[in-house]
Amino acid sequence: MFSTLLLLLPLAQGPVAPAIEPAPDSQEANILRRFDDLPVEEQERIASELVAATLALEHPMCEHARKLLDDRRLRSVSQSPQAAFPVFDADEFAPALKLKTKLLTAKSKKWKSVRDRYLPHGVVDYSASWSWDYGQNQLRTPTAAKPRDVVLSMLYGRWPSHGRLAAYAEGALDRDKDFDLTADYFDHAYRDRDGRIYTGIRLFEMWNSQLEFGISDVESIAFLRRVDDNDNFVSPIPAKNHRGIYKRIKQQFERYREYHDLREVLARRYLDPAAPVPRIYEEVIPDLDAAWILMGHSTRRMSSFLDQNPTRKAFLAAIAKRKPKPGMEPKEGPWFDNQTARASLPGLIRETALDFLYEEGLLGFHRR
Repeated sequence: MFSTLLLLLPLAQGPVAPAIEPAPDSQEANILRRFDDLPVEEQERIASELVAATLALEHPMCEHARKLLDDRRLRSVSQSPQAAFPVFDADEFAPALKLKTKLLTAKSKKWKSVRDRYLPHGVVDYSASWSWDYGQNQLRTPTAAKPRDVVLSMLYGRWPSHGRLAAYAEGALDRDKDFDLTADYFDHAYRDRDGRIYTGIRLFEMWNSQLEFGISDVESIAFLRRVDDNDNFVSPIPAKNHRGIYKRIKQQFERYREYHDLREVLARRYLDPAAPVPRIYEEVIPDLDAAWILMGHSTRRMSSFLDQNPTRKAFLAAIAKRKPKPGMEPKEGPWFDNQTARASLPGLIRETALDFLYEEGLLGFHRR
């Protein structure tokens, strides 16, 4: 089966990006030069202890972070290392195609051409980041964490770039199990109609690319059976049914994308007031932050609020009604306290990092 796919509003997905590399003569660059000279084990110790010291601070946002990492439900979920995206079995879902499966890697010219056409902003490398698996309801852990990025992020007043807190926050906000099978489907690797599988590129990104691409009977029937619980089709699928199946997949993707993306962007902003967001959310960053202020930085309250306002439009409209008018923000009370806590966090993280690294001799004094 070959379908022509056209979607709107592509987003830049994936874990929180690391901090920008500092200018050569900056204080941060000088610290990192000393840090880079240390043995790997020492780098890992410093990064780990710096995070622990910051989490232990008596500050409202640090308290929220500690509660999040100790969330009762999240303590019980599985944690699995980041791995290659799963692939649907062509022999199971479309044996009549007799596809000769070929795995393409980032070294392949064909893979690069697909990447350049459909994902011009690049493919997310999850190996160094935590993430939340919406389909399997588990946390994915880094397989190539970089302590240098942790230190650099915190020098810029941000939590570690590996995104553990954001991943936990997504897990706390993902409570609708009706999307589990859909999420798992779109987390599978993309395969073109000739059977070529593009490692590192998910169906999610392809459907979100805003360009035309082809899908085979394998992915079509996998969707029908796993997501729609429909066993009425076998390959080859008659041409007269192509449009209806395509429309069903498209509709389900758009529902899931709205559910997923709103939670992902809120999770990014939860404990990181400087976190980057997909471009369609850039203009509403104040509303995203206002949402957390209004909810008292409670993931439980935010999750319930999302249930009541499930779409991006409804959510932002509800926040706009509740937040104070510009210039009329209260000077005391819950709103003021939560707003002040958010505003003071980046400076606190940076100050803590500098003090900690000073004691380690990485500012040019003491031992190093």
